[in-house]
Amino acid sequence: MKKKEKSIFRTILVAMLLVLGIEILLLVVALGISGVSEHLNQNAVDILEKQVDNRESYLQMLLTANQDLANLSGKINERAQELIDTGDLDIQNIGSSRTDYVELMKVVSDNMLNAMRRRSVTGIFLAFNTEDLDEKNPEDAIPALYIRDLDPDSQPSSRNADLLMERSPVELVKTMGISTDKGWKTDMTLSEESTKDIIYPAFQAAYTDHGQLNAEDYGHWTTEQYTLNGDDRPAIAYSIPLILSDGTVYGVLGVEMLSEYLEMQMPYEELQNNGVGTYILAYTGSSLKDEKIILQGVTGISGKDISTVKSFRHGKLKLEKNEYGDYQLKLAGKEYYISMKPLQLYNRNAPFSGEQWILIGAVEHKQLFSFSRYVLRVMIIAVLMTVLVGILSSLVVSLRLARPVRKLSAEVEEAQKNHSTSLTFSNTGIRELDRFAEAITQLNQDMLTVSTKFLRIMEMASVELGGFEVRTDKKSVYMTKNFFSMLGMKRDPQEISGADEFVKLMQDFDRTCPSTVGGDGTKIYCIEHADGEIRYVRMEINKEMNRRIGLVEDVTKVTRERMNIEHERDYDTLTGLYNRRAFQRESERVFREHPEKLKHAAFLMVDMDNLKYTNDNFGHDFGDRYIHEAGRGFAEYAPEGTICSRISGDEFNLLFYGYDSQDEIRKVIAEIKAAIDRKSITLPSGRKLKLSISGGVSWYPETTRDLKLMKKYADFAMYQVKKSSKGDIQEFDPDLYNRTASEEQQRKQFRLLIRREEVKYYYQPIVSAVNGKVRALEALMHIDMPMLKSPEDVLRLAKEEKCLHELERLTFFQSAEGYCRLRENGDVRGDELLFVNSIASESMTDEECREFNQQYGELKPQMVLEITEQESLNMDALEKKNMSGFLGAIALDDYGSGYNSEKSLLAISPQYIKVDKDIIRDIDTDPDKRQIVANIVDYAHQRGMYIVAEGVETPEELKAVLELGADLLQGYYLARPEAVPGEINAEALEIIKNISRKA
Repeated sequence: MKKKEKSIFRTILVAMLLVLGIEILLLVVALGISGVSEHLNQNAVDILEKQVDNRESYLQMLLTANQDLANLSGKINERAQELIDTGDLDIQNIGSSRTDYVELMKVVSDNMLNAMRRRSVTGIFLAFNTEDLDEKNPEDAIPALYIRDLDPDSQPSSRNADLLMERSPVELVKTMGISTDKGWKTDMTLSEESTKDIIYPAFQAAYTDHGQLNAEDYGHWTTEQYTLNGDDRPAIAYSIPLILSDGTVYGVLGVEMLSEYLEMQMPYEELQNNGVGTYILAYTGSSLKDEKIILQGVTGISGKDISTVKSFRHGKLKLEKNEYGDYQLKLAGKEYYISMKPLQLYNRNAPFSGEQWILIGAVEHKQLFSFSRYVLRVMIIAVLMTVLVGILSSLVVSLRLARPVRKLSAEVEEAQKNHSTSLTFSNTGIRELDRFAEAITQLNQDMLTVSTKFLRIMEMASVELGGFEVRTDKKSVYMTKNFFSMLGMKRDPQEISGADEFVKLMQDFDRTCPSTVGGDGTKIYCIEHADGEIRYVRMEINKEMNRRIGLVEDVTKVTRERMNIEHERDYDTLTGLYNRRAFQRESERVFREHPEKLKHAAFLMVDMDNLKYTNDNFGHDFGDRYIHEAGRGFAEYAPEGTICSRISGDEFNLLFYGYDSQDEIRKVIAEIKAAIDRKSITLPSGRKLKLSISGGVSWYPETTRDLKLMKKYADFAMYQVKKSSKGDIQEFDPDLYNRTASEEQQRKQFRLLIRREEVKYYYQPIVSAVNGKVRALEALMHIDMPMLKSPEDVLRLAKEEKCLHELERLTFFQSAEGYCRLRENGDVRGDELLFVNSIASESMTDEECREFNQQYGELKPQMVLEITEQESLNMDALEKKNMSGFLGAIALDDYGSGYNSEKSLLAISPQYIKVDKDIIRDIDTDPDKRQIVANIVDYAHQRGMYIVAEGVETPEELKAVLELGADLLQGYYLARPEAVPGEINAEALEIIKNISRKA
């Protein structure tokens, strides 16, 4: 069915309107997806949240600073106690004795004024009472001193002219020189609302609790605004009770903030640019996670809607969640969006901790989101204007574009009617249309010479080309004269009767002639001509409707060059075996594509034993002969299917696979080894140099099923042969491998320990043999790593890894740091000696010594260096330590074992001799050990030395060393090493005390 034709004008217009519609749709969708309105609303909410959060932080800091009355209450308590001690004050009668409370008020009045000046408060007050307020008559007077500063932010007057007296005895009005306010009174009564708000909660909580907590824990902010009798200025106040050291509660101290001043600290204009927000400071007993929050008291309000909120002051404001989970406030028919932040004014366990204070920033919904609604209206107008302008523009553009196309179409139609061979078109003024007209004219001319040009190209080509065309609709075929000869076929193109015969002939050729697929996906045929010459021909066939067009190209030269390159890429030039890359590729191919063919397999890694000797003594030419002969041996004696390669200089890899058992492979490997051993090369002297190889074998699937691991295990097995006895082939030993890997892992962890300085120290008490008191602590290395736990292993690895110096430095710094931490935390007294194990052959550098002195210099008089290394004493290192000023004292450790015996004792003359634990063990039953200890005790005491008995683990051993005269004791029976030293065993202390009393 013929498609309906449309005019160029209509086509362009419809296309432009469609594009316009798509653009408008995309614009609308983009605006919808982008959520501009939602983002603007969210921005407004985020700004509100941030402003309220900042204001909450400020108010938190302000109120917390104002309620810090601990210092002032402490001074008042000190003054009261002084008067009590001198007999000038009877504290139990201070609420009724005018002489007593006036005297105390006079004494503390200056402290109160100074405290008020240093805080952002409008007033400070003090009231005295020692009786239960619930049992007092409502009309009973409570003596009070209440001073107010209406402008706390202004510069204070030196004569207190800026202050007003609200409550005070007449005597204080005269002595303090402060003017009385219009509502001034001499005292307060329980019937006043202000007294109930600012005095009752804090005093009564402390009184009923008998003052067991700190005064600050009873602190309380008034939960609603109050006014003093005779005054119309609302305020809030913070009060704490006055408590003497014996628990007597004798009054209340507090500060006041006028509501007008508090509201100045909550500038509502910051919530919105046009100043329509409202701040509300309130308290609630509800959880801030409840669906509905009841505000039980409003203490501060500032903002546009302050009058609306104030009307609810004595009612209860309710905050309820909307469907989005946000709290909302409804007042006088208006909905407000709120941001609510809690203030932490009380300690968690304080009596009033259940009163949750919150700061609320509220803005009416229509005000908060007004900008997003404005932006949305502007965008709608912009879309409508875009639609209108787009339609008009599409009409104009369509008319202008259609006119020249119509003109060119008419000229082409005219030329077609006249059958003109010389085409000429008028200029339209549109570059593309004019070029199109020129192209039609040029194409008409080019068609006349295209056949001649193609033939010339075929003749000038550097390679032989041929081709064919098959028309399936006409059953016809055309081919070049050389087509069949290029395919090695003796056929005359004219003998082909039609397309069917040609297609069948080409199918038979494709089936019988060997071929490969080239990089571009075309087939390359390997054709053997009658004279025996091998030629390579590439054939490419394209299908177009009812035609098949084929091109054949002689690519013999290119193919042979590629094959040479591939051979050089994959084969070792010296041995003719696979190189590393080819071996890896072929091995992976077998494992990946034909794992079922592996059955039992073996990876043999071989290394030539005498290659370096041959190269060094006879030159590399003979070394190459050595390698060549080995390669010939592998090529000749390895069974077919074995993948053999020379990996590098003297290394060969062989992969045997497809065997039914390991024994079959072992037999093959033994035959190859024997054949290689029989081979030799002739040296310049005429002497025969036999070939020798060493190798390692890993098994599939017994050892592993992974090719990489097979290679790794074979390499390990070969390395073990090279390390022990060359000229042999050994199989992989998993147990030996695991032991070696474990040792290497241990070394890695040791190096990590040194690099990260992850050495910790436990401290074991050394106690006096006289009274059992802890005289010293020995810093003992504590290691907690998966493969490394023993200090002996650390010392061994430090020697092997040449890290003794690093270990010496770590020992000094870490043990000193740990001891200082214990002292700061109060876990030790701080005057104990610190025994530090030092390596006899090592000493810190001068720079390290200076650094140690800067950090821990005060510890040096307490430090005792234990010489621990069980080898010959290095006197040079010891002298260097002494020159650095580290030797507060020296202890000779493990006396009676190794090299630390009489020779070391005479060489260094230590202040402490630590008898080895092997001598102390079973000393109560071994007379020889007792004699050794007795001798050294006698020797040491004559020279002012101290004997430390190490390793005391039983009561009997403890009694024995005490009887032999040991000075200091150390061992598990007394106390174990701990990060924080524990208490000395009570049974051991009792033994020490009993023996000391007998002595």
